[in-house]
Amino acid sequence: MRVKNEVVYDWTDYTKIGLTGLFVILALFAMFSSSTSRVPPSLQIPAIAQPAGQLSPTVAADQPAWWILLITGLAIGCYGTIVGIGGGPIILPLLVFFYGWENELLVATSLFIVLLNASSGCAGYAAQKRIDYTGGIKFTLAAMPGALISSFTHHLVNLTFFDHIFGIFLIFLAVYTFFSVGRIDKTTDQKQKYLKEAKASGFRRVKFIDQFGVKYDFYANDGLGISMNILLGFFCGFLGIGGGVFQVPILIFLLNYPSHVATATSHFVTLLTCAIALLPHVFLGNVMYAEALWMGIGVVAGAQAGARIAPKLNTKVTLYLFVIILVVLAIKLFLAP
Repeated sequence: MRVKNEVVYDWTDYTKIGLTGLFVILALFAMFSSSTSRVPPSLQIPAIAQPAGQLSPTVAADQPAWWILLITGLAIGCYGTIVGIGGGPIILPLLVFFYGWENELLVATSLFIVLLNASSGCAGYAAQKRIDYTGGIKFTLAAMPGALISSFTHHLVNLTFFDHIFGIFLIFLAVYTFFSVGRIDKTTDQKQKYLKEAKASGFRRVKFIDQFGVKYDFYANDGLGISMNILLGFFCGFLGIGGGVFQVPILIFLLNYPSHVATATSHFVTLLTCAIALLPHVFLGNVMYAEALWMGIGVVAGAQAGARIAPKLNTKVTLYLFVIILVVLAIKLFLAP
């Protein structure tokens, strides 16, 4: 029995404290880092000659103003949290446009900003009690080996080829999402048929009530989710997107998660997968902390707003907006010099 006026803390309170500490750490990194700071040569992977046209980190005069990065981060953090993608597909093309670094710097800095976005958004969704932690942990463990390996492969691919790979990926994802949106709403017969198949297959039952009193009761095909993430772990780290952009379509269209639970769980998986993929980059000195500061602050604040807006939006409208942004960014990558 609880004592009257007793203050009860849960882990989300400590998460908010952790995010505050994260701001302080990011600021310190920005203060003592420069655009060209890297780890000692003895700790780096042997250098490979850059292809013709490969760009080096930009000088301060070429960089966008801090307020542009801050506003951009706010928009990315809000939208990325609403659709559960962590903002990776938007952040990385923007870093290419703003800076034009080598592949490993682009990917590492993108992962770092996505990590900030996912951390903030995940705290908001945790407070709303919409995350399927059991499935999220299983999917992350499956993705872990590939995410770690991907960190050591970026120096093997030149920047132009990398842009085209990412552009093709965005177009494919946009087409798939556009033609799959109609599958979100199922008829009563379709739902009953799926429930029978899920029970017969021994799928894990997920049942809980969120902060808003909405009851969720569905079956999760953990085996399929784990199999998909074994392959996706590498591509998430290689593309510098953390994995949310893959997780949302998989959770909604293949694993039949309710849309709001899918976006929240996707953020949780993105947080863990991104942290794993980022670790080798931190050790190798690939993260450009100074340049990530203002966009990082923006995505953290925007993610909090996105977590509050998401429950009020129509899922289909959000996904269609997602498709438009993917196509625009893909075209930008193909037209980049």
